[in-house]
Amino acid sequence: NGSILSLVQCLTCDRVSTTVETFQDLSLPIPGKEDLAKLHSAIYQNVPAKPGACGDSYAAQGWLAFIVEYIRRFVVSCTPSWFWGPVITLEDCLAAFFAADELKGDNMYSCERCKKLRNGVKYCKVLRLPEILCIHLKRFRHEVMYSFKISSHVTFPLEGLDLRPFLAKECKSQITTYDLLSVICHHGTAGSGHYIAYCQNVINGQWYEFDDQYVTEVHETVVQNAEAYVLFYRKSSEEAVRERQQVVSLAAMREPSLLRFYVSREWLNKFNTFAEPGPITNHTFLCAHGGIPPHKYHYIDDLVVILPQNVWEHLYNRFGGGPAVNHLYVCSICQVEIEALAKRRRTEIDTFIKLNKAFQAEESPSVIYCISMQWFREWEAFVKGKGKDNEPPGPIDNSRIAQVKGSGHIQLKQGADYGQISEETWVYLNNLYGGGPEIAIRQSVAQLQDPESLHGEQKIEAETRAM
Repeated sequence: NGSILSLVQCLTCDRVSTTVETFQDLSLPIPGKEDLAKLHSAIYQNVPAKPGACGDSYAAQGWLAFIVEYIRRFVVSCTPSWFWGPVITLEDCLAAFFAADELKGDNMYSCERCKKLRNGVKYCKVLRLPEILCIHLKRFRHEVMYSFKISSHVTFPLEGLDLRPFLAKECKSQITTYDLLSVICHHGTAGSGHYIAYCQNVINGQWYEFDDQYVTEVHETVVQNAEAYVLFYRKSSEEAVRERQQVVSLAAMREPSLLRFYVSREWLNKFNTFAEPGPITNHTFLCAHGGIPPHKYHYIDDLVVILPQNVWEHLYNRFGGGPAVNHLYVCSICQVEIEALAKRRRTEIDTFIKLNKAFQAEESPSVIYCISMQWFREWEAFVKGKGKDNEPPGPIDNSRIAQVKGSGHIQLKQGADYGQISEETWVYLNNLYGGGPEIAIRQSVAQLQDPESLHGEQKIEAETRAM
């Protein structure tokens, strides 16, 4: 994933507020003819352009505009897009997305320093570049009365897409250029259509068209003329290619060494595919104590790759990270913790079964304790070894089943999802986990006014005690 730094500046006090957002794709507008003129004017004159204007020319106003727009779009769909105006590039779409947006009128900025609405300007920059850049072009517009597709041709580079103009100064990415991997195209209208894809074989550089079950080899000019809808780019770096070749050469030397080192297979896959793999991360197969977690040891060969000493030293000096591992062993500390955890589970579940069996044998218990079934299910998953990350649940949380009376007392909420347990079971679980509040249902038999009656009337009252 990449990240974007969004900034909003108050034009009165110059205060700048920032927000960092993670993105998996960039959804770019396709600027119209007038929008292109504004963008190019802003670029050459260094004046902020307003991206909100992009696409405004497509909006319809009233029935007459609707009819005119419908006819115009029908004619456009039957005529090559180059006939209607200047060429739109992918860089134009990026510029429209990252251009400054004026906040004024009905869209004024609420400044925290001024404590009132102010005119402002909003803009964003890329803070962290992803290895795979997914770009979505907004080809579909949906108005109140109708929808339509923007069929304007957008040119895009097969190699060397440079994002440097759109980077924040805090961006630490050293590689800023991308090469095209694949393109998804949509053929049809806003109401119906068909998708195809063009993908490159990174081994031989050949492009292929994927159309349902049919795969056809195509020339790159076919890809360049495609009506792109979604594009996938990958970071490109000749230095990374040379680095991989050097590692292969070092491994082929087969220098005799006294030590062999283990490296994370996950990181090595990044090294073989990413332009910037980052520091070596062996913690994917190590525990916090530096050993192999017992549950990973039986498939450790799937997690590591053995490297000769010269290759390890080269990678470590180049990327850093680690830690260095030349001996694999099961962590004894983790093993003790696992055994202690298993013993705790057995003790808790055996004790609960024993206490609950005694509770079920009582014909008329004098007091019944209530426990939230949501918390109980978490505890049950833990003692059965099905809990998330093998972690025990937190304190008992009866807040979902408790209701506060006007006098401040807590009673059982009507229709609550709760379970009934004995007082001994409640004390046992509460001593282990704490929490609350405590909700006890006490039963008392009230004698009927008719002394000759053989039957009694049972009255159930909810009584609570503060923890």
